[in-house]
Amino acid sequence: MKQTLVWLLLLTSFFAKAQEFPSDLWHEGMMVLVGEDTLKGKIKYNLEHNLVQVETNGKTYTFSAQKIFYFQIFDQTTDSYRQFYTLPYALVNQYEAPVIFEVLFEGKLTLLCREAIVVKTEHDNNPYPYGSRMSYSREVLDYIYYFLDDKGNITQYTMKKRDLLRVLKKRSDKVEEFMKVNHLRADKRIDLIRILSFYNGII
Repeated sequence: MKQTLVWLLLLTSFFAKAQEFPSDLWHEGMMVLVGEDTLKGKIKYNLEHNLVQVETNGKTYTFSAQKIFYFQIFDQTTDSYRQFYTLPYALVNQYEAPVIFEVLFEGKLTLLCREAIVVKTEHDNNPYPYGSRMSYSREVLDYIYYFLDDKGNITQYTMKKRDLLRVLKKRSDKVEEFMKVNHLRADKRIDLIRILSFYNGII
């Protein structure tokens, strides 16, 4: 029985590692560098390390966030265009430096996003002999959201309603009513975009 559990854990670990994430894929797109040079071709990005690869004219180039102004890709997995900008921001325990953000909604108050791969531990609900339960870890894609105001300030969002209303304090009463009428949640991506669109339309 113990050997069977070991093999199950090894197989689970293998398939978790073999999983492809959006940032593992090549996408058709274009990039504008800080020096205003433009590159077109296939693009693969890594937001955790702030690196972007571009494959063009038979060659592959790697650029750090310091050299990137903007890039756009067509993501076939979502059948949509996605836009990314490099903005100055201080990540955890770091000084302010160029960081790549995806723009989800652009306006007086802009919604930004960054992807992160995190390890999630899950437990099997079916107990094994002697009351033991099998647990395993796998890598999952997580999203971290930010607000960018018209003064260039970037604030990380906690995904909590009270913090959302605090950020949208100029019209928090109307936003809260809008959320209630339309059954919108403060921790859902598509709902956040609708809320930001509404807020930008009334300020």
